[in-house]
Amino acid sequence: MEYAGERPKRLTSVIAMLTLLSSLIAGAVPARAASFDPAQIVFPVIGDVHFTDTFGAPRSGGRSHEATDIMTYGVKGLPAVAAADGYVNWIGSECCLLSINHGDGWSTHYIHLDNDTPGTDDGQRWGIAPGIVRGSQVVAGQLIGWVGDSGNAEWAGPHLHFEIRKNGVAINPYQYVLNAPRLGAPVDPHYNGQFRDDDGSVHEADIEVMYALGITYGCSLEGDKYCPEDPITRGQIAAFVSRLFDLPVPETDFFVDDNGSVHEDSINAVMAAGIGFGCTEFEYCPDTPLLREEMAEVLVRAFAVAPAGVDYFHDDAGSRFEASINALRQAGITKGCDAADEGRFCPNSPLTRAQMASFFVRSMGL
Repeated sequence: MEYAGERPKRLTSVIAMLTLLSSLIAGAVPARAASFDPAQIVFPVIGDVHFTDTFGAPRSGGRSHEATDIMTYGVKGLPAVAAADGYVNWIGSECCLLSINHGDGWSTHYIHLDNDTPGTDDGQRWGIAPGIVRGSQVVAGQLIGWVGDSGNAEWAGPHLHFEIRKNGVAINPYQYVLNAPRLGAPVDPHYNGQFRDDDGSVHEADIEVMYALGITYGCSLEGDKYCPEDPITRGQIAAFVSRLFDLPVPETDFFVDDNGSVHEDSINAVMAAGIGFGCTEFEYCPDTPLLREEMAEVLVRAFAVAPAGVDYFHDDAGSRFEASINALRQAGITKGCDAADEGRFCPNSPLTRAQMASFFVRSMGL
């Protein structure tokens, strides 16, 4: 195979790459906005609260209520946090209200933040957290201020008036708030390395290697998420391999079921290089999760892993990729899928994106 027997040029300086990796993991990267889904918000207040569905209830001046009021049992100063990633769109000039823009027309609004010095009702406090200004980028769960009774909430008692809007139109937030996970404390607005959703993963260092080498750009448009627990698809693995080996795009179009896929060029490239293979004789199945047995075949082809003379696993009999599975085990790239039973490989289990990163890094000898 043209590409399987040689190490790609971008791997020639392993020490330099690892130095870059260390700086990535050690540094903190500011968070960036992600796609908004009201069903994925976090609860916007930390502490003991109660609330009911009063959306649409009449208010003075012919208005109707366009929010969920999260009451704090008369306590001022409970932390208010961003319900989702975004940036601060506006802040009230006299304190204490703000709006967060989440993109695609979505916004959340936080009203009646605390404007009183602790223990008083003096209206002399700026109830928005330090560093939160117009244009500030925030992450879900980040402290943005404290709940109070500012504005016209003096008569109602401390609460957070929480709104969700789409293109300026209020939607009822009650069900989303009701189902939102509650935090015990505000989250740190910074994260380690390139991705903010892999902190603490046993695969984090390998994921950062993959990013440093330009093999992955993450799973979000903003580049701050890797989605480590998502299954890696057959199309994504083609993109990983194509980037690693700088594979040229051939003129041949091998499959019709990948037409329109963002991975079509990569699929054709890995096919032309002899690394890729279809899910059937005529289909590639770009959106289908990659199985562990398929991963073994990809890595053996890509890195020219030597064949094994030993049958290591008892659950891969009959797999068309059994030889590649054994080759990976002999090369130390895998130890199977079950620490309690070293004879299990789980050939038909889907592979996660995090696991794939570690398999790649081991295959590269890093």
